[in-house]
Amino acid sequence: MAAYSIKMLVADDSRTVQHFFKNVVERSSLPIELLTADNGQECMMFLDQGGIDLAFIDVNMPEMSGMEAVSRVRFKGNKTFITLMSTKADARRYEVARQIRAYEYLVKPFTAADIESILKTYQRVSVRMKTLIVDDSRTIRHVIKRVLERSVFRMGIEEATDGEKALERFNDGGYDLVFLDYNMPGLDGLGTLERIRANSPETKIIMISAERNEERVSTALGHGAVAFLYKPFFASDVDRALHLALGLKVPELAAHDDSAKRRVEREICPADGDEPGLRDWGVATAVDKDLI
Repeated sequence: MAAYSIKMLVADDSRTVQHFFKNVVERSSLPIELLTADNGQECMMFLDQGGIDLAFIDVNMPEMSGMEAVSRVRFKGNKTFITLMSTKADARRYEVARQIRAYEYLVKPFTAADIESILKTYQRVSVRMKTLIVDDSRTIRHVIKRVLERSVFRMGIEEATDGEKALERFNDGGYDLVFLDYNMPGLDGLGTLERIRANSPETKIIMISAERNEERVSTALGHGAVAFLYKPFFASDVDRALHLALGLKVPELAAHDDSAKRRVEREICPADGDEPGLRDWGVATAVDKDLI
């Protein structure tokens, strides 16, 4: 018997849906303990008790909607990896799902493969990645760190002020992930990229820059970077890049994020330059009743 089981909650008043998840769990190679809830109040009780690793929660349930249950426990600090489920989907529902920090929004009917993909992602994001931010601006490093802390991926974050310092840090141990500024004095981002790749080819490097230059993007990717992000970027941009880099399916919720994320997320990474002010990131604590 495994020393640790993933505790998974399925909250749905449909016995058919609960049985569907039971079959998926029984076929999975992962050690999963399955719990079920028949209504929103019971769902919220399980989440409030803590210890739930991931949950699949129906939006429409008796007594309390899934969105309201999630919103309430999020307000209390709950960080469970949550996927919402419903037969209906539209831009407003997607936006509320992002506000309450759902990972995915599955539209019924979905397949066992959809569930297995989310389980695979959960298994990957549960492992902390040792991460290095390389940028000559202290303020920009600080803001990037705050953006990364909003990512669904877990990162142990360290910083370096320039390319040479980044290489010195590699002498003390490797990194899983590096966010590397293209424009730096001394050893620039491209030169740093080449030397990291030569000595640590397994490290995934995401280049960042405030200057929009497609030739630079092509050059960086051609030298082994896994992605290129323009400042300002958002936690959702980071998540999308890392899903692709790690061979994970990008969630549909992220695919519908382009128009809404600028209104929902306020934690932005400023462009290069003077020390800019920081904006606070707000979390919605109320649910639009028209969506229930």
